[in-house]
Amino acid sequence: MLIKRIIYIVVLFLISASLYAQSLNRTEAVANDVNRRLDEALSGRSSPNTVQTTRDRTRPAWVNNPASAYPRNRYLAQVGFASNRIEAEKRALAALVAYFGQSIRADSVVSTTYSEAVTNGILNVSENTQIKDLIVTAASMDSLIGAEIGNVWDDGRGTVYALAFIESEKLILIYTEIIQMNQRNIDTLVTMSATQKNTFDGYARYKLAALLANMNAEYANMISLAGGSTASLTMTVANTLTLEATNIIRNISVGFNVNGDQNNRIRDAFAKVFSSEGLRTQGSNTPYILNVTINMNEVKFPNNNFIFCQYTINANLIERATGAVLFPFNHSDREGHTSYETAQARALLVMEKFIDERYSALFKEYLVALMPK
Repeated sequence: MLIKRIIYIVVLFLISASLYAQSLNRTEAVANDVNRRLDEALSGRSSPNTVQTTRDRTRPAWVNNPASAYPRNRYLAQVGFASNRIEAEKRALAALVAYFGQSIRADSVVSTTYSEAVTNGILNVSENTQIKDLIVTAASMDSLIGAEIGNVWDDGRGTVYALAFIESEKLILIYTEIIQMNQRNIDTLVTMSATQKNTFDGYARYKLAALLANMNAEYANMISLAGGSTASLTMTVANTLTLEATNIIRNISVGFNVNGDQNNRIRDAFAKVFSSEGLRTQGSNTPYILNVTINMNEVKFPNNNFIFCQYTINANLIERATGAVLFPFNHSDREGHTSYETAQARALLVMEKFIDERYSALFKEYLVALMPK
């Protein structure tokens, strides 16, 4: 009986392992297929620099009616003009983006975060370096992936006109593939154990996933305006991911180890900063600890009636499991008065204010820039 049970367990394990391997193979095959189609869609695009500038005195019809050069049933086209070709092309591409309801913006947070995630291999976009660079550049929606300059005309009186276009079917194909690619990355980012989830890394993963979901919502709107449909696409709602990121922060606890404090004043100042971001600041065996060292020394200068308190504060946010310093911080200065006791009291007040203002701002920046491991 025991032998039969062992054989049954072994067979069940082999079947489960086989199904899991098949699932991984299917997932990899889908990912490879998406990347292949994306590469094919973009590999044949022409360079705007191959378009020659015309200088005929007669104004081309496309200047006032882009559809005369690129019919609306197949293309989306817009005109831009400026005193030089480069600026005219930029404005034409900007007008094409604006058609989809997107304002040209230097969204440094989105583009920088996305670029860093791709560069560090956190996001898988394409093995093709050229395609990868194009996707990263377009993450801020400054231009459309696959858009081209079709015509350029110099009127001979100081104004250059440029016509930007994109084929509707090409746009639908490209952005459908990117949505699928982003969704695959979202699924990978939010797949983790419960222990890993309630950490700064888990928070960073959900935050990056929410950024991708927001991008997908914009891309889905573009597909719809180009005449396509996203009904068959799986897309995670960004607000759901953002809410979960907020919940994760509320489940993260930070402990304190403070040396040189007076009546827990500095500890409480740091605790206030963490609490304002939603973090817990109580508990004994916390996954994170803030190690703080405060040094205050009396300093006197010749021919000066003031006595100074020279102070230094070092604060390192540490991950207990690895001992890694996640967020270092240090500050030094001095405060003076006619007595050292008063100078020291003033130093403590200044430290509290500095933590409340400067450390708080820096910690917010740290959370915004936090990337998954």
